[in-house]
Amino acid sequence: MQRAWVAVTLALTLSGCAEFSSSVTNSIDAMGMTPDYAKGIKEDLQPKKLEAPSVTVTDNVPEGKLTERYDNGRKKFETVVKNRCFDEYLDIYYPDGKLRTHTPLVNCKAQGVSQGYSPQGKLKTEITYKEGLADGKATTYDDNGKVLKTVTYKAGYPASGA
Repeated sequence: MQRAWVAVTLALTLSGCAEFSSSVTNSIDAMGMTPDYAKGIKEDLQPKKLEAPSVTVTDNVPEGKLTERYDNGRKKFETVVKNRCFDEYLDIYYPDGKLRTHTPLVNCKAQGVSQGYSPQGKLKTEITYKEGLADGKATTYDDNGKVLKTVTYKAGYPASGA
């Protein structure tokens, strides 16, 4: 997971935003912040550190709202660049334009409840973050909204008895 973010940061540093959006999507998948759980949510909620590292950008990326688009013109991701990093929020979209994930960011770190959605627009995950680390409940849902699993995290790790 951390290697994926290193690769994302390196790719951004080397190429700016041109090819960055696909790296963001792949990295967010690896972090368990997206609803694409065909790979299995069980892996994402095992006793390992769950962290959403901050994403830094090169000096040539202007401050303010940043939107990357698919070839079809629809949004791929949207965020705000502030102090050379993603801040305020990170929204990632499916190619058809539906929201895939929404993660609130404060001082360039995940802070609050990150929500992941299925391609059909159904809520699939909610992960509570504090200063970039999972801290609180991480819940997965089935297509009918029924809770499949809830794990409580503290400072990035599953809490005792979880």
